[in-house]
Amino acid sequence: MISNAKTLNYYLQDSDLAHFFPKNYHKQLQVVTYDKGQVICSQGDELDYIAYFFSGKAKVIRRSANGKEHILETLEQATIIGDIELMTKRPVVSSVIALEECTLVQLPLFNKLELLSDPLFLYQVGREIAQKCYQQSISSSANITYSVKERLASHILSVENQGAFILELTILADALGTSYRHLNRVIKQLVDEDLIVKVGLRQYLISNKKELQLLAIQE
Repeated sequence: MISNAKTLNYYLQDSDLAHFFPKNYHKQLQVVTYDKGQVICSQGDELDYIAYFFSGKAKVIRRSANGKEHILETLEQATIIGDIELMTKRPVVSSVIALEECTLVQLPLFNKLELLSDPLFLYQVGREIAQKCYQQSISSSANITYSVKERLASHILSVENQGAFILELTILADALGTSYRHLNRVIKQLVDEDLIVKVGLRQYLISNKKELQLLAIQE
């Protein structure tokens, strides 16, 4: 974990970040970078900051009582870390580990009572939690309603860049609620049907986008 060379003002140009943290807290903000493999927060620890996940890619892992770990999701878009812990006064709910260099803008929780008495801040936190609940509801519904093949097609279309995409099977299998072996079989089906083609290690290209779109979840 290192302080980022770019100034805080650079990151505050992002309106969503600037609006999430009320202006009177901006002087307390810290820009922090985590390298690949570093733990951003660990399940069960006390979290001493609330953070805006600005850029990078990280996995969210939950360890169950029997010691098994499950990847709940992959963070690739701006989101808040620590909102649930702050509002529930509980230790860190899930571990977050950087999959590549990640930049966070953190607000140290020096005075939790002051933050929890700030109506603007509470509104922003409440909105973030509501958005997370909405996304989880959609994901849970999709896992029940749609096949792995349909959900994989939707995932590919959401991450592809000019037809190219990467599939990290271990993470993706957990995210889709299936086994690594079954996910491999479904990928092979898409390849056999000429919807996608493998071009390298974990690297693929869409070969028939129209058919892939027809297969994807239509919502």
